[in-house]
Amino acid sequence: MVLVLVIYLHLAFGEIVLRTEKNFRLPGYAGYYLGLPAKKLMLLTTFFTFSLSLLIYLLLGSQFLQTILASFLPSNLFPSGFVVILLWLILSLIILSKRDRASKINFILSFLLLALFVFITIYTLPHFRLANINVINSVKWGWLIPYGVLFYALNGMVAVPEVVRILKTRKAPKESLKKIIIGAIIICALCYLLFMITVVGTTGSNTTTEAINGLKAVLGNIIVIIGAILGLLAVVTSYLIFAVYIKNSFINDFHWSSFVSNLIVIGGPLILYLIHFANVVELISFMGGMLGGFEGAMILLILNKTKQKSDLTPAFEIPFNRFIFIVLFFALLLGAMCQTFLVY
Repeated sequence: MVLVLVIYLHLAFGEIVLRTEKNFRLPGYAGYYLGLPAKKLMLLTTFFTFSLSLLIYLLLGSQFLQTILASFLPSNLFPSGFVVILLWLILSLIILSKRDRASKINFILSFLLLALFVFITIYTLPHFRLANINVINSVKWGWLIPYGVLFYALNGMVAVPEVVRILKTRKAPKESLKKIIIGAIIICALCYLLFMITVVGTTGSNTTTEAINGLKAVLGNIIVIIGAILGLLAVVTSYLIFAVYIKNSFINDFHWSSFVSNLIVIGGPLILYLIHFANVVELISFMGGMLGGFEGAMILLILNKTKQKSDLTPAFEIPFNRFIFIVLFFALLLGAMCQTFLVY
């Protein structure tokens, strides 16, 4: 259900990008097709959404980095607050570097991430026990709780405009965008599923929030270090993708200077951290369900408008009518409500 919804929304956003001659991000498309009030509303939600997203990656990354450091040095040398600030500083310097440099760093880290993922999966297989997996949730309506986490994990909307830009630069057929979106989301979903089954099947009820530390009792300290490196690479690459996206949105959609855009992108997550937004699981659920639902609803509204009038003829079109609009809109609304009342 979540997988189908996420794929459809990504394809919808892809069609919106292909129908528009100008280079925008989601707030820019909202303003271009729905008017200035929609653009102003998206400005607020964009800042809030992406600042929270960057904070989530920062908190997770600091946990992984602290695990790595604690394996070689006394843990009391690196308080959690110090590690968060250290990681924030390093990532901020990368964001401030040239655009191509940040992209190259992200590209290299992504390959390392894939290699470590395959290694950990293979390494843990001999310790896998099917009895450790419990698919029955004793909490009433508990099966709805992962909706926000799954939506957030599979949401790669920020990459769609960049993929289109790369296709244009390389003069590749734009029709391939559809295959890229579907293939990328399915591969990500399979990787997440395989990793979750492997970890839970290995650690059972001792599975920890970040998944890695729970493996220590079964597989030893080495796998924890490797797993922490894997986790750190995962959040760092995501942090850079989100940060570059929102910076480009401020520059292209709102025509702010690079200095102001960088200042907001860098300062946003740090400010939220300093005012104690620190529960990672609740943040992810809220981001995926509530704010992700709002973003999805906005994409549906923009798509509806572009179907009526657009600048260009898109390389592909997805099915869209009043029935599909109503069903998806209320599905997103229901998901948002579930995250608000079940998680909080």
